[in-house]
Amino acid sequence: MRRLDILNALPLAVIVSDTRSRVIDANPAARELLGLGDELPGTIAELRAAVDVRDYDSNALVTNETSIVERALRGEASSGRYSLANALTHERRTVDLATGPVLDGSGAVVAVAMAFHDVTTIVDAERHREEFLSIVSHELKTPLTPLKALAQLIRGRIRRSRASGEPPDLDTLEKNLATIERQVDRMSGLVNDLLEVSRAGRGTFELQPAQFDLAPAVREIAQRYVEATADDGRHTISVEAPETLSVFADQRRVEQVLSNLIANAVKYSPRGGPVGVRLVEERRNALIEVHDEGIGIRQEDLARLGRAPFSRGVGKAESFSGMGIGLYLSRLVVEGHGGDLAIDSEGEDKGATVRVRLPLEA
Repeated sequence: MRRLDILNALPLAVIVSDTRSRVIDANPAARELLGLGDELPGTIAELRAAVDVRDYDSNALVTNETSIVERALRGEASSGRYSLANALTHERRTVDLATGPVLDGSGAVVAVAMAFHDVTTIVDAERHREEFLSIVSHELKTPLTPLKALAQLIRGRIRRSRASGEPPDLDTLEKNLATIERQVDRMSGLVNDLLEVSRAGRGTFELQPAQFDLAPAVREIAQRYVEATADDGRHTISVEAPETLSVFADQRRVEQVLSNLIANAVKYSPRGGPVGVRLVEERRNALIEVHDEGIGIRQEDLARLGRAPFSRGVGKAESFSGMGIGLYLSRLVVEGHGGDLAIDSEGEDKGATVRVRLPLEA
């Protein structure tokens, strides 16, 4: 079998040049990775220019003097991580490049072999993991600060009450404890959402549908946010729902969807304003609409939001806390019931509306 046949059969991208840095051959894997056609670049320098090779860490353009190919011509094997752009699509890829000399029987360098290992997926996964850990650490730590402050405040009031003999202000204590309860619920919700994302990733995300009345569930969940936002008085939450509307669905999951949508409407309306929750029957579907007049969503972000975990909006949305999993989980639940979830917004500062349709029957 010819060595060229072996080279062409390799899944690893390989390019061979002579001692004058002229490109001798590139196997099919290399042509695909680098976007090279039938006409190969004449030299390594031309190849570098065609695919814009840059050092991965510094993003500095690789030149003849810095290239590991030059070291291979001196008989040295070396490797490094680089970023390059496909010559046809201009898509940037991250590669581990190993270069070594090809020696003849006397030990003289007669060619240079370059092997490219595309590690883009691995590198992206590592980056996403680091971003994920940073976001989760922040989101779980944020509720702990007010929890500790409230615990210290309550202890101080109890000590003063004991010292003075005066009974503690029970109304204030109850308000403090309600705040603690909300923060604990928030942390519990974050942990549960992470577990749900994990189940979805393992393919074990399951629904347990049963007949239940959706109308009182909508009113109850909306009322929770009426109470949660009552202290600052910025939001006005209204509910429009029929007396009853029976659906065949997983009640806990659907309530989770409602909670996520109303929470987002409140969060992304930092200046306050109305939040409308509407439930109607429409063509044998339960239609749930949650509308706000907050920061809105850029048109280019609408199609991707909720399509993948940890996907968040950009622009003004970046300044808000969150892990980007609420909409993703909501879409999983809704589509798992055979329904659909749609997001509408006319742009930044123009509010947003999320519509959920759930079949009334299985």
